Amino acid sequence: MEKDERLLPLPSGVSTNGNELQAAGNHDYPPTYSPFYDDDAIDERRSIVEYLNVVYKRLPIILALVILTTASVAFYMYRQPSIYYARAEMIIEPRKPKPMSKEAIFINYGNDANYYNTQLQLLQNPDLMREVVIRLNLQREPNLFGDTKKGFFATIRSMFTDEKDAQTSESSLPILTENSNEPTDFSKVVLTPEEKTRVDRYSGILLGGLSVVQVEKTNLVNIMMTSTNKDIIAQVADKVGEVFIEQDIARETQSAKKALEDLNKSIEDLKTAIFTKEQERITYMRSTDIFLREGKGGDLSAERLQTLSGQFLAAIDERRKIEAVYGAARNASGKGDILAVVGENRAIQDARSQNRLRKADLEKRIEEIDREVTAAKTEKETLLVKYTPEYSEVKKITTKIESLEASKATIEKEVSEKIESEGKKLEQSAEREVLAGLQAQLQAAQKREAQLQGAYLQEISAANFQGQNETRLITMTRELETNRGLLDTYSQRQKEMELTISSSTPDNLSISSKAQRPFEPVGPQRNRNIFIAFLVSLTAGIGLAFLLDYLDDSVRTSEDVARHLGLPTLAMIPHQSSVEKRKRSLPGKNGSAVTSTALISLEDNRSTMAEAYRHLRTSLLFSSAGRPPQTILITSSQPAEGKTTTAINTAITLAQGGAEVVIVDCDLRRPRLHSHFGLANANGLTNYLSGEKNPDILLKTYPGLPQLKVITSGPIPPNPTELLSSNEMKNLLQYLRSNFKHVVIDSPPAISFTDAAILATLVDGVVLVAMAGKSSIHLIRRFKQRLGNIGARIYGVVLNGVKLNSVEYNYYGYAYTYNYYANPEDDDSTPIMEEVVSANASVHDTKG
Repeated sequence: MEKDERLLPLPSGVSTNGNELQAAGNHDYPPTYSPFYDDDAIDERRSIVEYLNVVYKRLPIILALVILTTASVAFYMYRQPSIYYARAEMIIEPRKPKPMSKEAIFINYGNDANYYNTQLQLLQNPDLMREVVIRLNLQREPNLFGDTKKGFFATIRSMFTDEKDAQTSESSLPILTENSNEPTDFSKVVLTPEEKTRVDRYSGILLGGLSVVQVEKTNLVNIMMTSTNKDIIAQVADKVGEVFIEQDIARETQSAKKALEDLNKSIEDLKTAIFTKEQERITYMRSTDIFLREGKGGDLSAERLQTLSGQFLAAIDERRKIEAVYGAARNASGKGDILAVVGENRAIQDARSQNRLRKADLEKRIEEIDREVTAAKTEKETLLVKYTPEYSEVKKITTKIESLEASKATIEKEVSEKIESEGKKLEQSAEREVLAGLQAQLQAAQKREAQLQGAYLQEISAANFQGQNETRLITMTRELETNRGLLDTYSQRQKEMELTISSSTPDNLSISSKAQRPFEPVGPQRNRNIFIAFLVSLTAGIGLAFLLDYLDDSVRTSEDVARHLGLPTLAMIPHQSSVEKRKRSLPGKNGSAVTSTALISLEDNRSTMAEAYRHLRTSLLFSSAGRPPQTILITSSQPAEGKTTTAINTAITLAQGGAEVVIVDCDLRRPRLHSHFGLANANGLTNYLSGEKNPDILLKTYPGLPQLKVITSGPIPPNPTELLSSNEMKNLLQYLRSNFKHVVIDSPPAISFTDAAILATLVDGVVLVAMAGKSSIHLIRRFKQRLGNIGARIYGVVLNGVKLNSVEYNYYGYAYTYNYYANPEDDDSTPIMEEVVSANASVHDTKG
């Protein structure tokens, strides 16, 4: 795409040279200082003061963390109830043998570590504590430990008052004693569901306060209890030792008692089994008639088997004979030789005789018809002698002859077909009757054979069952004898085990010292824990402050700008409060008000922000030696950092000094200049760069400030970068230099687009705008390096959004400016403020 290189007619004093627009006069600028600080000269090491500043900046967070943590720990510690301590002492010695017992064998463990560790662990068994609770009837108290946590006001009150033992004693429960009427086996105690719940809860609480420690190099063991109820812990400690001794005795004899119980159960089972087997044997003998036959049952069964066997074999032979005859008759059926198989059969013979008689009758009828036909033919021949064949009598005789011959043919056919078929049917019927008779005989023979077979097999089964019954009777008799022998052995062993248990009770455990009721609490260590919480929270707060400072990549102070960027801070624009924002508004596109501070230097020139922008004007005017900058590009690294507001107020303050100033909106992507000044944007920079070179339309005058001219962006183009890098843009800037003392240019964000980098090569210098606490140092450094690579000059950084109560803001005298303007009684405020701003700018530029 070719660029439009056309130029408008130039005003007087301006000449052209090729495609370049040159202003009359000599514009050689004197040399100035380097646009960047020497990065290597900046010491990255922080001083003690800087570390203190990091802590001071995050001091509210540190104090909040320390106060909140310390107060929470203090409230928690004073909310915890007082803890009391009691200790009982018992002796655990090695187990001793019983010399008087011959059967009981005991092992002397001596100094076996496993034995003592096992005993110490058993002392802390949850089941032991459950039994202690039930032995002391603690489950009957619904509020044994009361409310373990204090209320809010009670906690606050206890933080400032001493805890009295008298009050604690009055609020404590009465001492509970063991009821002697209760069964010693706690598993047999009947508890309600509520009491069961209390037993579990109380045993868990008491078990949490129990500790068992063996005194070194001794057999002494200390049972120590800590609890919030001082009235029961001494009893609980003593009862733990007593119940442990009882359980140890039960454990020592448990295996023998369990074996004795199993033996007793086995004896009872054997007695029951013997009685049951005897009754079963008698009943079985009666049901099977074994004792009635007296051993002759086997001979009777053999005789019956022999008889049934002979009958069964004869039935098989008869069935086979009939089956053979029946099969041969079926094969001969329909072939005419069935009589050869079955012999003479009356039915078949009658059928055949009847068929022959009928056939003879039909043959006689055929002979009679032949005679009639012969007579008729003779008569016909006689008539033909006298008459012709057409004579009626001849025709009648001819018809008669034909009728007789037809009858003859019919009878012959009946003889050849019907007689023979009916004869065959009669023979087949007779054959079927014969086969049916043979089949009935066969079935009868098979049925008899099956009956004899069933009787034979049943007799065999009865004989086998009889043998099994006798065998089972023998087995039952032997089981009875075996059980009687086991019963005698178990009875003897039962007596031996009873003697063993009576002589095996251990005596190696005893209580040497009972616990004493406590009077003073031993915990919790409230003051110590609160002090530790204070130190930990203070350390964590300081560490958090340095962590946040390390993670914070934003520009906050001018020291950050100097240390990380090597650039001077031209001015610090104070943060505008929400109240001040609501006082100013611009009309939006839909008529709604839009808050803005773009014209604050013109509308409220006594405000701190207006004074800050005048400070920026002073810094710019003294930024280069010999001559102030003429074309200034104001940009930022990111959007919404206040670059447009800074550009407008910079142009306004320069115009307020009496210079002819033009501000150009080169943000061709999101222009805002026209909305702040309330100007139309139908024609602007894009129209000029596109070829509509009309200076009267391009330059707009703001009514409130005649020295200030405004060039709006115009319609948003599809190719803003190509327009800004064109020769028309260069020629326009040359034209503006020749007609205005200062040219202020507003551009898009530098990191997002290349427009700012292109414009930076066309101006005298660049001013970077950064938002305090928001702008990233990393992004600003990248843009600075980009500008350095293309040879652009950077005047410095404008730090926007600085808090009024910040340390640096007070250090550089802005707070004094704010207080000075806040007093309207002083009439000479403006000259004094100009001196203050100039002095601050000089000091600030010197410290860089």
